[in-house]
Formats: sequence, C-alpha cells, structure tokens
Amino acid sequence: MVVEENKSAWADSDSEESSSGTSSSSESDDEVQCLMADDTDEVFDFSNLEFTHEDLVTTLNDMVQEYKKLSQSFEEVKTERESCAKKAELVSSSKMQADLSKLATENEELKSRSEEMLNENQRLADIISSWTRSSASLDKLHGARSHLVIKPD
Repeated sequence: MVVEENKSAWADSDSEESSSGTSSSSESDDEVQCLMADDTDEVFDFSNLEFTHEDLVTTLNDMVQEYKKLSQSFEEVKTERESCAKKAELVSSSKMQADLSKLATENEELKSRSEEMLNENQRLADIISSWTRSSASLDKLHGARSHLVIKPD
C-alpha cells in the first residue's frame, strides 16, 4: 500500500491563530516540536518548514514497507510456533501411547501373578486343612490309646 501524493496544500495546524491569547509570553516563545524515529534512528522534525509533503509520503511508504516485512515475519514465526506445538502434541501423544502400552502389559503381568497367588493360597489352604484333619485324627488316636491303657491298681 503506497500512498499517492496529494496535490492539495497542507494547512499548518500549529499556526499562531490557534495559539491561546491568554498564554504567557514565555509559553508562546516555546516552539512545539514533533519528532519521529525509525529503525535507523533518523529523526524528522515536522515543525521544520523544509520538511516537505514528499518527505512525508516517502517516510510513510517506508513505514508501510517495514510494516509489511514485520507482518510477514510475524506470520512466519506464528506458523512455525503452531507447527512446533503440533509436533510437541504428536510427541506427547506417542509418548502417552507408549506409556499406555507399557501399563497394559504391566497390568496383564499383575493379573497373571495375582491368579498364581490365588492358586498358591488355595493350595496352602488345602494343606492346612489336611494338617488340621490329621491333627484331629491324631488327637482322637491319642485319646483312644489313653483309654486302652490299663492303669495298675
């Protein structure tokens, strides 16, 4: 977007007509200056009568070109950032899938081990039950033997 030069005359908005009549003489002697700096630290004094309309148009066109460059750079950085974010999501997603697979494998191993322990508990319960029955039979046998023994008088 390049500004075309306007052929109409520029009105001086800082003319003496617009200054206040109630201001002190020291204030009216002070000159108001508007300064503008760009990347090259070049300063324009807009109150200078030598500053022309063409200078303003040239400066504005330079600013527009610089804005276009910065906008382009911004879009490139924005696109790269979004791309990096998507890659990070994919890496994170892949890592989550690997972790999930690992947890599923570990879960299956724990289920298998749990079944083995339940079977071992049942086997040990059967052994204890057998010992309990054997102990009861031994107690009966011992009791029957003690009745058979004749006591000497």
